Amino acid sequence: MHPARLLSFCASLALFACTASCDSREGDPPSTPTIPPPAGKDRRIHEIRDPESPSKATHQSQVQVSGAVVIAVDQFDETRNGRSVGTIYVADLGSKEPFSGISLFNPSFIPGNLRVGAGDALDLRGEYQENQDIPIKFAPGAYLVQLSNAIGTFRFDAEVPDPVEIDLEELADYATGRKWLNMLVTVKNVTVHGNPFGGGGRRSYNLMPQENTGVVACDSPFPKIPTLVNALADLAPLELQDQTVIKSLTGVVTFFCNLQIAPRSVADVVL
Repeated sequence: MHPARLLSFCASLALFACTASCDSREGDPPSTPTIPPPAGKDRRIHEIRDPESPSKATHQSQVQVSGAVVIAVDQFDETRNGRSVGTIYVADLGSKEPFSGISLFNPSFIPGNLRVGAGDALDLRGEYQENQDIPIKFAPGAYLVQLSNAIGTFRFDAEVPDPVEIDLEELADYATGRKWLNMLVTVKNVTVHGNPFGGGGRRSYNLMPQENTGVVACDSPFPKIPTLVNALADLAPLELQDQTVIKSLTGVVTFFCNLQIAPRSVADVVL
């Protein structure tokens, strides 16, 4: 080999050896791939609602929640005046754990034109509220729980959590029923007692016998009769009446003076 070429070859070989050596000693070690948790890294709803949680939120505190799945959007205007629509109910992704649901008051979304529906997974930030007087005063120890002025960011399409099967009697007392607030539940083999009542398009059906016919004040202490309500769907086609037996009733647990079950459609009521 020509001396000049030999010198060039040796220089190239030395440079290659140095590069390989430097890479092996000083190069960044290969990263270990990690999969981010699908529910995100912020708090879950049950972590801010459960009284036993170390991260339980206080009234009017700012919170951040991730992995909240929309379980229902109130699009049924039962009062026909535009004032009974818009509430959005969300629950922890894939969870049946108590205290995993909350409702959104006056929410906004990113992107601004987002129209959320059941199954949408969101990240949320807003003010956690436990309202006892809005201005209607509720029973002692009973609160309307919601995330106020929440800002929601769409993350991905998910599945609506399966309903939790519960005992109807849990909803007779706020202390035992509050853990299911704003969650999707199912009760089996319940009976309608009495005729439907309510005004302005609202209809409620007692799901337990009423001991007297007097009106129970909103601020009267619990226990109170849980009711089936038409807050999310038109129930008129079911023609429910006194002593109608419902084999399976699925719906969102709501609260206003008493605990209620709001079916998302007539399909949630199996006679």
